[in-house]
Amino acid sequence: MTLNTGGRRLKQWLVEQINSNQYPGLLWEDESRTMFRIPWKHAGKQDYNQEIDASIFKAWAVFKGKFKEGDKAEPATWKTRLRCALNKSPDFEEVTDRSQLDISEPYKVYRIVPEEEQKISAGKGTLAAMNMGCSSEVTDMECSPAELEELIKDVNQCSSDEYMGLIKRSHSPLEDTCNMQPTQEWWHQDSHNVFPVHPDVAPLGSLNYAFSNMLISFYYAGKPMGSLVTTHPEGCRISPCQPPASSLIYGGDSLQNIRFPSTEHIENERQRQVTRKLLGHLERGVLLRANREGIFIKRLCQSRVFWSGLGAHYSPGPCKVERDAVIKIFDTGRFFQALQMYQEGQCPAPDPTVTLCFGEEFHDLSTAKSKLIIVQITAVNCQQLLEAMNDLCSYSLPQHPACFRDNLAITA
Repeated sequence: MTLNTGGRRLKQWLVEQINSNQYPGLLWEDESRTMFRIPWKHAGKQDYNQEIDASIFKAWAVFKGKFKEGDKAEPATWKTRLRCALNKSPDFEEVTDRSQLDISEPYKVYRIVPEEEQKISAGKGTLAAMNMGCSSEVTDMECSPAELEELIKDVNQCSSDEYMGLIKRSHSPLEDTCNMQPTQEWWHQDSHNVFPVHPDVAPLGSLNYAFSNMLISFYYAGKPMGSLVTTHPEGCRISPCQPPASSLIYGGDSLQNIRFPSTEHIENERQRQVTRKLLGHLERGVLLRANREGIFIKRLCQSRVFWSGLGAHYSPGPCKVERDAVIKIFDTGRFFQALQMYQEGQCPAPDPTVTLCFGEEFHDLSTAKSKLIIVQITAVNCQQLLEAMNDLCSYSLPQHPACFRDNLAITA
């Protein structure tokens, strides 16, 4: 196999490999040869055979000049490199409804996108990149949020050497200048839980101001990383980056800018590297604001965000925060109703805290301490009311849900 000295495209190379029949599981999906299967067995499976299951990924690494015989084998890195190349190439599109990942010999299916179809979408993609202020250039290992999710899943399944090799070769958006979106009037969005159109102009000491304070607490894999109380009535923005000092379009002085804690204090190296990479997909962050109606959130970042709390509508488990939608994640009215029932002995004490999980699937609050990035938001005024009621009524204060009582670092 020769190196890529002529700049041949991935499409030509991959079609040649499929037609060669040299790689088990790499074959055409349909007779017209518009789709193909690529083997996708995880390295953590007991029957994983590197020589067979990683052969096509290794071949791509050799072709790109990223691996030569005698070098240390890094099948996780090989796989991620080809996955990123496929997902970034306009020639390919994953067909998720045809992929089979839960069988003994799992595979993904990709479609070869006709050039005519690519031309139609090219203009749209260019315009979107201009609107977002993004460069069209990408690095060889830059990963999308979906690919990052697979990276997170690999934490406990790859060997330490494989994992660190993948991380060191993977680009993180935090290495670039943070590109942010304007945030003024973000509560004017149409939503079933939309924030009031007219923002509160609340003097100090008013009811709105009393409910505007939030206690923000950060946890990395269950370990407390610090907390603070918001002081701006208009709310706050939480992200890994500080917006430009000269910029007014991110709220200026009206929004309090809160940064995620540094990852330097994470003791486990693997956990620290993955957390840092995950933060790279949170650069636009989330916006939070509290008033007498409750706590509202707007997600601006690429990475997924899940929330669990006493929201406007009952939900048996955590919910996803859709991008650019304004969601009420804590409802003061529901809290007061539950507080009255608690006073009458009809139910447990209501929790004035909302839990946010960044970047990972979050289906059960009991798993919070195993998640890489958790942020808890407590309605300070509601917490004080709950404590005052317990003092007045001589009830024993119910223990706050202690998801993070024991530190749970990601094990090697």
